Formats: sequence, C-alpha cells, structure tokens
Amino acid sequence: MEKLMTNKLSKLAFALAGAAMLTVAGCGGGGSNGDSTGGSGGGDVVVSTTSVPVTVIDGAIEKATVCLDKNLNGICDSGEPSGKTDIDGKVTLQIDIADANKYPILAVVGIDAVDKDHGPVKTPFTMQAPADKPAVVSPLTTLVQSVMASTGASSADAEASIKAQTGLNVSLFSDFSKDNTADSQAAGTVARMVVLTTQQQSTLLSSTVGSSAIDGAVIKQADLDKIIQNRLLEILPALLTALADPSVLNAAPADKDAVLLAQANALVNSPDTGIPTTAVTTLVAINNQTASPSVVAETPTAGGTLRSLKFTDSANWSVRALVSTLAQNTPDASNNVKYVSRRYNSVGGAVAAWNNGGSPNRQADLHFNGSSWVGCALNSENTSTVRDAKGNSIYNDCDKMETGSSNRAVFDIAGRPMIDVYNQITAAGYTNLSITSAPTVLGTTQFPVGAKLLYQSNTPLTTAVAYYPGSSSYVTQYSAAVSSGGIASTQGATVGCNSSEFKNTNGTASATLEGMIGAMTGTPCVFGQGQFTYNSVIYTSPDAVDEAWGNSTVGIGTLGTAPVGFGSAPGFYSGNTKLRVAFKGTGTNPVTYYACKERFNNGSTRNCTEIGTGTYTIATQGDARVMALSNPPLIASSLGYQRVFVERNGKIYAGYQNNPTTTKTARLNLVATNALASQLGLPTVDPEAPLALTRTSYSGEWVISDPVAADGSTTIRIDGNGNVTCTWIDSTGNGTDPCTLTFTDLAKGAFTLTDDYGIATGTLNFLTGAASGTFADTDGSNGSFVGVRR
Repeated sequence: MEKLMTNKLSKLAFALAGAAMLTVAGCGGGGSNGDSTGGSGGGDVVVSTTSVPVTVIDGAIEKATVCLDKNLNGICDSGEPSGKTDIDGKVTLQIDIADANKYPILAVVGIDAVDKDHGPVKTPFTMQAPADKPAVVSPLTTLVQSVMASTGASSADAEASIKAQTGLNVSLFSDFSKDNTADSQAAGTVARMVVLTTQQQSTLLSSTVGSSAIDGAVIKQADLDKIIQNRLLEILPALLTALADPSVLNAAPADKDAVLLAQANALVNSPDTGIPTTAVTTLVAINNQTASPSVVAETPTAGGTLRSLKFTDSANWSVRALVSTLAQNTPDASNNVKYVSRRYNSVGGAVAAWNNGGSPNRQADLHFNGSSWVGCALNSENTSTVRDAKGNSIYNDCDKMETGSSNRAVFDIAGRPMIDVYNQITAAGYTNLSITSAPTVLGTTQFPVGAKLLYQSNTPLTTAVAYYPGSSSYVTQYSAAVSSGGIASTQGATVGCNSSEFKNTNGTASATLEGMIGAMTGTPCVFGQGQFTYNSVIYTSPDAVDEAWGNSTVGIGTLGTAPVGFGSAPGFYSGNTKLRVAFKGTGTNPVTYYACKERFNNGSTRNCTEIGTGTYTIATQGDARVMALSNPPLIASSLGYQRVFVERNGKIYAGYQNNPTTTKTARLNLVATNALASQLGLPTVDPEAPLALTRTSYSGEWVISDPVAADGSTTIRIDGNGNVTCTWIDSTGNGTDPCTLTFTDLAKGAFTLTDDYGIATGTLNFLTGAASGTFADTDGSNGSFVGVRR
C-alpha cells in the first residue's frame, strides 16, 4: 500500500481500562454525594464504581466532553458519568459497575477543544467507542460503533467489516498516534479524512437544526451527527478513493490537512456522496422511528418489495423485486422467514427474467459457503429473521453468499400522490428508484390504501469468495518467450514480442496458480510510439514508447466506464485505468500492483506505473485453491470488491470477494409496487407464481464446437433485445452467418438452430453455462457439439 503520510500524532501512553474498585458509603435516609444514592431505611447504601480511563484522539484532543451515553441519544446528559479530557486527550470516568461495558462512550468535541496535532477545533463534532472497547475514542472507533448500532454486530465483527473495506492493518481500537509505522500513519490519515468530512457535512447541514422532520420532530444537532455517521459508512469506498488521489499522496506534510480538506469538501458537495439539506427531514425521521421501538403484530401474508427500478419507458426498464409466498412469510421454528429475489429487464419490449446477479448469465456465479462451492438456483430462497421492534433483522442471501443485518423504517403513503412520494425519495438522496419524466408519467395518481414506503439500510458482515464460471473469467497466460517481454526491435521478426502468439492470441488458459505466477513477470513488450487508425483518423500515443503489459500482468479490475472501440475516440487512450498485478518483488510471495492505461481501439493494457506492493496467500477451499492478495492500493477500493484467483477443474478463474459496504434503499411494499407498475405499464408482481425464464434470460455468447474435430467454433450471440447472430472461426478464417434460434423448452434451454449450413438441436443450461447437442449439415455430415457460455 502507498504510505499515507500525515502530520505525526504525538506519542501518547494510555492506561488500559482498569478494574480499580471504589466503595462509597452514603448516609442512610439522607441525600447523595454524587456517587451514591440514598436509601429509604436507616442503613447505609453502598454503590460500587469502576474507573474507566479514556483517550480521545484525532490528534490528542483537549477539553472534549466524554460521557457514558446511557440513553443512546448522542448527547452527554446530566446524570451520565462524564468528564473533560486533559492536554493529552485523557480522562477517567467513574462508572457504576452495573453499567460497565454496557453503553458506548461518547466524546463531544466542541469549539473550545484543541487538537494537539491540528490546532483549535473550529467545527464541533462527536465521536464514539463501543461499550466493550472504551479505552480509545477516535474516528475509527466511531465507524465501528456505527456498524454495531445499525447491525447489532459484536465489536470484533464490526471492526472486521471496517478493516475489510479500508485495508487498515492496525487495531481500530488502538491509539494509532503512538508510533511511526506506515500502517499507523495510514490509520491516522483515514481518521483525519473522516473528521474533516464529518465537519464539512455538519457545516453544510447546520441550517436545518430547529426545523421539523417529516414526522414532526424538531431536528437537533445530535440528529445530524447520527445521519452523518451513517452516511460515512455508505461512502467509505469514495472516501478511500479520495485518499488515493495524487494530490493527497504527493502533498508535503505541511500541506496535507489543506489537501484533505479539499477532498472532504468534494465528497460532501457531490450528489453521489454528500447529504443535501433536502434529505435531512426524511433521514432524521427514519432514525427517530428505528430508535423508538414499536411492536406491530402482523398476520403473515404473501408479500413483496420493490428493491430497485430504472424506468425509461414502457418498453425499456429494469426491475428487482423481493417476494414471499404466504408459506415463505410464515416464520419457522427458528423465527426465520424466506424470500426470493426476482430481476426483470426489458430492452425494446423483450423481457429477460432471472433471480440473482447483475445480468442473467451471472446467476451462474459460484461461491464458497464454508464447505462447498454452490450457486443460486432458480427461485432459490434466502432467509431473514423476523424484524424486531426497531426494524432490525439478520439476513442470509443465497446460502452465505452474503450475510448481514438490515434496518427498516416504514411510512404509510396511502392517499399520497405518487409524484410527491417519488420526489421525497429522490430529495432524500435515494437513487435505487429512477423514473424518467416522472411528473408526466405519474401525473396526479395516488397510492391506494395499504401502500407503504420502506427505507432500508443493509450492512453486510460476511461476503463469500465467488467467481463466474464462464470462459470470460478464465485467466490466460503466454509462453515464457512472450511473458518475459523485452524490446521488440531487438527480437526476431517472429520471436517473443513479435510472434504470432503475442499478436494474434490472448494466450492460453492457465491451469495452475503456480503456472499463472510464473507467467506474470511484470516485464512488458516495448514497442515504438503507438499509433492506430479509427474511423479514418490516425491516433498517435502521447507516450514516446508503447509498452504492452498484457503479456506479463493479470488484471484485478478497471476504474472508469469510458467506451472502448466504439463511439467517439477521446484519443489514443480510453481514459479508463486498468489495475494489474505481477508476482515480483522482494520477500516471500511478493506482489507488485500497477495502474495502467487502456488503448482505446482494442482495450489492451499499456504503459503501466507501479503503485504498491503486497503479498499473496493460497488456501484450499473445498475442491479449489484460492489466491488472495494483501495490501491492495487504496485506489482499488472503488472497485467494490477484492480480486481473488480460483484454481478449480483445471482452470484459473478471476474471482472476487465483495467489500462489505453499507447500502441504503427506498422500497415499496407489494400494494404500492403493483400500483406503480400499473401506472407505468409494467407487469405486476405475483409472489405465488414462480419466476419463469424467457428467451432473453439466455442472453450472452455461447461458444460451441465439435469435440472430436476441434477445427473451429461457432459463437451464438443472444442480445438483450432477443436478436441472434452467429459467427464462426476455423483454420480458413472467420465470418458471420444469418441464423435462427428457436427455444422449444425455455425451462430446460432446449433449442433448435438453423443456418445456411444445416440444423442443430441441443440445450443451453441457464445455470451452469454448458451447451450440448447434435448437428446435421446440408452436406450430409453430422455429429455432436459441446460448448460453454463466454
């Protein structure tokens, strides 16, 4: 990881929470001396307390008010044990033994406070520490406590979640200011960025204090503190990406705070990461509801929620709904209910249906559930505990693909105009429901009786290692002659970097992790200044040499979504950044990370720059071996996942493990969902009718070939609109043929394919991505074929 240099925090020594017991005697029948309570009889009443030392840091913070937040309201109230920190950020609280390790520690940092490293505090803010980890209160313990408050997780599990997202290698409960290690400096920089973002967001929202939330409650500063802390969990990937900006990495120590402040301002003013003032009235009401338990007994019924919607028009839209039959919504002996995810996508009126994954083919993804590799079967059930009085539940998606906690607030929207509800959702910063031309298509229609709006946050605590089993996930490698790279002009016309292997192939599929490691040497093929022609225009590289790194590095992800090979060319490069690794460096199992440019015309990897180092580990998981990479660069956090490599069944797959990032969504219950669907001209949702596959559920590329005469292949491409094209490649060349694909059994993927050369019948397996069948050509030849989804 790049060293994230910050102004050094002073070295502080702090005592761990002690167990010194103080016994205080009060006078029977009299008053109290502050640490004891009077009894009603004639005897003495003994109250035992314990001394709990606390250190408050960003730098050490003097004059912070520290208390035991017994009523969990984010305020140090009268009667709660409290004290002020000294110049070293230290204070000792006297806490009743009965309250020890029971309530979080709260630090209120006002404008009278002084940060030893950063000077007088100009904008107040609050921080917290978990009840069982009271020794240090810092921005990092605040993140941990926020996870605990929203999920009910233990401090250990909440810390693991934050560390998985940030990549920090120190205890989040420690005083990171006590040493000079790169890991502690990284922790200090993340902590400082959290503080500055908190302060800038608080300033932006300060005008809302004293106004009313949508539930009529008066908004207090403590309400803002809570919604800001919740938002920080949601934007952690963006915050880490900001820290990886060159302006931060290259800043001199004296300038670091100003540079971080600029990044914090960018975060809070962005519609993607900041909280606008228009969102406060809704966000505060959500927190008010979940903080005030209310038990509402409900009779189980079939139901569902609209999880996401992107509506362009009645022929072009996408929907995700979570549904439960009556039986699934009836709690079992473990107090669990079940639900099924359904996804629909319409392109020009052609509707694809599937359950899990961002596209139909990704329902084939396999993950390790702790004992075996499993997938999400069609109409597979997920589980969730029955929600408690605070709206919390524990969920398990697709047999441990993801487990975590969700929190939900529910608002009645019966009789309210759909456009008003939609505007409230978008004003609150929720983006999972999107309707083009909403005022026009929604008009004055109102939601019917029984319609509910649900605001939900999901915080994953575990995510599984997973991979897509299609051929597009295969890791490929070149021969030693090509992977060793070199200066192309010094090599023979058909050798190494000038060989047909390099020019005309992507290499061959890797079979073992050791083979992949040996081939990824981090030595590019170096050519003269690059140039290509696109749409009759010649584009020349701005770099003096054209370094090709695809021969000796393996990808871990791409940052950016700029088009490649189509549309207007922005220049020689697309503008995207390709993150790659090679297995080189010092020490045991070394890894070197690179940021690379992407050539526009073909997407190839060019001109890489080293951005960090780490190591790799290989572990056995079921019948597979999995390689994990340590210490990825901060810039990789915006990918949303950690790259892993899975060796299974003689192939190496580029796999992933999703980062456990908190997400927020606005949802509609089944009554509201179907009312909105009817208004938009979309199909309504019936929880009792299982999802059925459609023609475009099989969209993607299926590559088939004769297993005996392996002299070529045919690719059947099914587009999102249902159109089909067939391309072929063999020893004589390649081309495209008109073809017709007819499904005879959508549930089984049974099909008939005809083209100018003959007819083929077989099956496309929706879940496994395997293809098989027989063919009969017009020339009288016939045989069988096998295939795989790309």
